[in-house]
Amino acid sequence: MFRAMFRSVLAHRVRLVLTALAVALGVGFMSGSFVFTATLTHSLSSLFTQASAGTDVEVQHSSPPGAVQGAGSGANQPIPAAIAARIRALPDVRAADGVIFDRAVLLARSGKPLPTQFVLAASWPADGTFQAPYTRRLGRPPAGAGQVMIDRGSARTGHFAVGDRIAIAIGGQARAFTISGITGYGSADSVAGGSLAVFELRTAQQLFGRAGRYDRIDVKAAAGVSPQALRDQVARILPAGVDATTAADASAKEANQLNSQLGILTNFFLVFAGVALFVGGFVIWNTFSIMIGQRTRELALLRALGAGRGQVFRSVLAEAAVVGAVAAVAGAGLGIAMSKGLAALLSRFGLSLPVTGLVIPPAQIAIACGTGLAMTMAAALVPALRATKVAPVHALREATPGPNAVTARRLVTGLGVTGAGIALLLAGLFAGASAGITAAGAGLCFLGVTVLGPVVARPLAYVVGLPLTRLPARTGVLARGNTMRNPKRTSATAAALMVGLAVIVAAAVLVGSSRVVITRQITTASKTSFYVQATNTDIGLDPGLAGVLAAQPGVGSVTAVRTTDATVAATAHRNVDGVDPSVISSFTDLGLRSGTLTALDSGRLLVSKAAADAHHWRTGDQVEIEFGSYAARTLTIGGVFANVGPLSDYLLGNATFAADTGRHTDTVDLVKAPTSARAALQRALAGYPGAQLLDQAAYSKKQGAMLASLLNLITALLVLAIVIALLGIVNTLALSVVERTRELGLLRAIGMRRGQLAQMIAAESVIIAVIGAVLGVALGLGLGAALADAFTRAQQATVVVPGTQIALYIGAAAVAGVLAAIAPARRAARLNVLDAIAAE
Repeated sequence: MFRAMFRSVLAHRVRLVLTALAVALGVGFMSGSFVFTATLTHSLSSLFTQASAGTDVEVQHSSPPGAVQGAGSGANQPIPAAIAARIRALPDVRAADGVIFDRAVLLARSGKPLPTQFVLAASWPADGTFQAPYTRRLGRPPAGAGQVMIDRGSARTGHFAVGDRIAIAIGGQARAFTISGITGYGSADSVAGGSLAVFELRTAQQLFGRAGRYDRIDVKAAAGVSPQALRDQVARILPAGVDATTAADASAKEANQLNSQLGILTNFFLVFAGVALFVGGFVIWNTFSIMIGQRTRELALLRALGAGRGQVFRSVLAEAAVVGAVAAVAGAGLGIAMSKGLAALLSRFGLSLPVTGLVIPPAQIAIACGTGLAMTMAAALVPALRATKVAPVHALREATPGPNAVTARRLVTGLGVTGAGIALLLAGLFAGASAGITAAGAGLCFLGVTVLGPVVARPLAYVVGLPLTRLPARTGVLARGNTMRNPKRTSATAAALMVGLAVIVAAAVLVGSSRVVITRQITTASKTSFYVQATNTDIGLDPGLAGVLAAQPGVGSVTAVRTTDATVAATAHRNVDGVDPSVISSFTDLGLRSGTLTALDSGRLLVSKAAADAHHWRTGDQVEIEFGSYAARTLTIGGVFANVGPLSDYLLGNATFAADTGRHTDTVDLVKAPTSARAALQRALAGYPGAQLLDQAAYSKKQGAMLASLLNLITALLVLAIVIALLGIVNTLALSVVERTRELGLLRAIGMRRGQLAQMIAAESVIIAVIGAVLGVALGLGLGAALADAFTRAQQATVVVPGTQIALYIGAAAVAGVLAAIAPARRAARLNVLDAIAAE
C-alpha cells in the first residue's frame, strides 16, 4: 500500500509542488523569526561583552526590577564624582574611571543628520585599561572642548577624515567640533548599527549636564583579585541606592533586559508566521480534496483489490506527511534567507538592529518544522476521511466529481460557529476576558465564515462575474458558470485569500480610527498654534530654545513640555509629561473633571479620565510610578482631566518631574503665535537642525505617523500569506484544468480559440480572487470595527472605514487573480484538441 502511495506522490509531483511551497513559505517565516531572534540575541550579548572589555566591576545607581530602561526614561541617575575617588583608594583597585553616555545627532556636510538609527555620545576613558572597545583607531583621542572622535561607519558615510570639522546636534542645537580621531568598536565599524561620538570627559560632562557627576564608574581589579572579590569590596563603601556589579553580570543583565523587550518583536513575527501557515492549511485542504475527487476510480480499484478503509486513510495521510516533511525541510532552509529579510524590513521601517553573523537554533527550527508538518497532516485529515468513503463500485463510474450541494446543516453550523466567535470576541474586548478568549473568538469568526463560504459563494460568483459577462465569445459567462458549479471548491480556494485580507483590513480600520481620535484630541483641546519638536525624541531639545522662540517677533508665549517613559501602576512604557502648571491651561484645554491645576505645584499627579476609568481611580487615590534608577514614587492624584490634547495621560509639575526623572531636556515646545510668525520661528531654528517646526495639522499627522508605519509593516508581513493564497488559486486552477480536460477539448472543438480559452481560465481566477477579497473585507471590517470601538471607547468610540484602501485591496486582488491564472491558462491553451476529447 505504501509503495502505491509513493508512486501516487511521484505521479502527482507537479500538482503537489505548489502545495509543498505553500507550507515551505509558512515554515520559512517561522524559522526565519527564530533565526532572527537567536542572531539578534547573540549580537546583543556580544555587543555588551565588547563594551565591558577591560572592566571587572561597574558601579551605577540601582533600578527596581522591571524598571523602564533607555534614553529619556530617567533610567540612568548620575552618581557623584567623589565616589570614584573613594573607589580608587581601595587597595585591590588598579584603575577606576567615570563614564558619561547620552545621545546626539551627527550632521552631514549638508547640515542634515547622517542616516543612522541613533548616535551614542560617550566620554573617552582616561585609563588605557578601559579603551579596549575602541579598536583600529586613526588619529588620536579627543583632548579638548572642541574635539570629538567618531566611528568608522559614520566617517565613511559622511566622507569625513581626521582633522575635518563636523557639526553635532546636542539638544537639537548644532555645535561644531574637530574630528581628532576615527575608531571602530569591537570587531565592527560602528556600535550596534548606530553611530558613535566620543568626547573628552569634562567636555561630555559640560555638554550633557553632568558636571561633578558620572553615569557609571568602571573599575579594574589589581592583579590576582577576582571580579567577585572586587565587587564585594567596592560595594561596602557605596551609599544606598548605588550598586556594584561584575562587568560580566552587568552585560548579561543589560542583554537580557533588552532581549526581553525585543521578545515582543519575536511574538509579533510568530503571529504572522502562524497566519501564513494557517493560510497554507487551506491550500493543503483544498488541494487534497480536489485530488481525492479526481482519484475516485483509483481509490475504488485499490478497495476492490482488497485495501481496507484504514489503509486508504493511512495512505492519504502518508502522502500528506511526505509533502509536509519535504516542505518543512525546504522551509528551514528558507528561514535563513527570511531572517535577513526580516532585519532588512525592520530597517526599512526605521528599526535598525545590531544583527551580525548568523545563529541557527536547532530546537526552535525543529519546532517550526514540526508545526509545518502537523499543519499539513491536520489539513489533510478531512480529505483522508473522505477517501475512506469511496466504495469499490465507484471504479465503474466516471472519476470527475460533480457539483456539491450546500446543505441547511452547513448554514446552521456556520452561523453557530460565527455567533460563538463574535460572542467570545466581544467578551474579550468589552467584558475584560483574557487575550486567549479574544484570540479564540477571532479564530472562530474566521472558521465560521469559512464554513459559510459555500453558502454565499454561488451568489457572490454570480454578482462578481457580471462585469465579465461582457467578454467576447461568452468566455466570461462560462467562467462565471464554472465558479458557480462547485461552490465548495470556489469558497475553499477564496478562503485562503480571505484570511490575509481580513487581517489587513482589520488593521487598517483600527489604525485609521486611532489616527482620527489622535487628531480630534489635539484639534479639540489644543490652543497651540505651532509645535517645535525634536527630530529624535530620545535626544530632546535644549531648554534654552524655548526662550529663543519666545523672543521672536509676533510670538505670544511659549511653554516647554518634557516627556519620560515610565512604569505606571505596574504597566511599563507609559508616557508621563512635565508641564508648567501656571501657563499650561493657556495652551490646551484640559477639561478638568475634578481637582485643580495647582495640585501640580504641590507634587501631585493629574491623570486623564481614560486612565482613571481604566484603573478605577479617583482624586485622592495614590499611584506608584517607577522612573528607572530614580526609583519608585507613590504620587497622589490631584485631579482628573478629560482632554488629553497634545499631552499624555499623566501630568506632573516641572519641579516634580525634574526631581523624579532627572530629565532636563524638552520634548516639545508649544508656541502661541499668529501664522505670520512662521518665518521668524524658522529663522530662529536655523541653528537647531535637530528641531522641526510644525503647525497643528502637521503635528497631528506626525503623532499618527507611527501608526501608519505599523500598518505598512503589518501589510508587508502579510504579503507572504497573500502569496500563499495565490499559490492556492494557481493550484486549484491547474487541478481544474486536468479535471476538465475533455470539457476544454470540446470547447476547442466547437470553435473556441486558444486565447479565448486562456481568457476564460483567467476570468475564473479573477472571480475567485475577488470573492476572497470581498469575504476578507467583510470579515476585516467586522473585526476592525470591534477593535476600534474597544480601543477608542475611553475617549470617544470611533470607527473609520478606509474606503479608498479597501477599493485598492479589491482591485489588487483582481490583478493578482489575473497573474495567478497565467500558468494554468497557458497549459489549458496548449491542450491538444483530439487528445483532450479522448481523455477520461
